[in-house]
Formats: sequence, C-alpha cells, structure tokens
Amino acid sequence: MNDAQAAMLLFRRLEGAARQPLLLHELEARLSADGRSLVISRYRERYSAEGKPYRHEVHRSIPIAALLRWMARHER
Repeated sequence: MNDAQAAMLLFRRLEGAARQPLLLHELEARLSADGRSLVISRYRERYSAEGKPYRHEVHRSIPIAALLRWMARHER
C-alpha cells in the first residue's frame, strides 16, 4: 500500500466491560487505487461473552468529482 492508499482513521470506538461483549467500531477513509474515488470503510467486530467473534465490514466508493460537485452545490 502506498501513501496515496493509506487509510485515515475517522472514528474508533472500543466498548466492553467485565462479562460484557467487546465491541470495536471503526470508520476509515482512503483514496482508491486509481485516485478517482474516496473509499469509506466501516468495520465492526464484536466478541460475545463466550469469546465468539462476529465481524462485519462495508466499503462505499464515492467519485471525487461527484463529491466536489456536491460540496460546491451545498456551500454555505
């Protein structure tokens, strides 16, 4: 992974207490490999009290040109 593809951590939450499930939730942003899109990734990992893992990952890609047009239209 080069510097252009390095992810920027936007949000991280880690929750858990004794005898409670452990939850990790992260939101990251990075450029696509071709540099034309912003990729937003959401990752969630939960461990039950028994230690069983549950993982969920979602990626959304937004073209940079469309994002800039949206920002220009919604300028305040």
